Amino acid sequence: MNKLIDCHGNEVEIAGCVEIKGIRGTDKRCYIVDLQGMTPRDANYEGDENHTCLLRQELLLLYQKTKQIDFTKSKMEEYEKELEVQYKDKAPTIADGEAPTEE
Repeated sequence: MNKLIDCHGNEVEIAGCVEIKGIRGTDKRCYIVDLQGMTPRDANYEGDENHTCLLRQELLLLYQKTKQIDFTKSKMEEYEKELEVQYKDKAPTIADGEAPTEE
């Protein structure tokens, strides 16, 4: 965790790598730069010479949405199974030889 001090003097913690740099711009505002360490490296490129081979943000968002959809589908399948059990328990049955009624 890195600690930053905002314009009001409040200390704020952010999660990130130690290579994050902060600068004061010509407009007197503070900026955080060099955030490349916040993005995971591409595992297809090994070695120190490929430290700038990072995963694109679009890929990370797509991965996150896919995981959320998979999680939601698994929860919905569990819920649908519970509903089927409840409906089977409450469903009226017809005994052998009896005529069905409107109920």
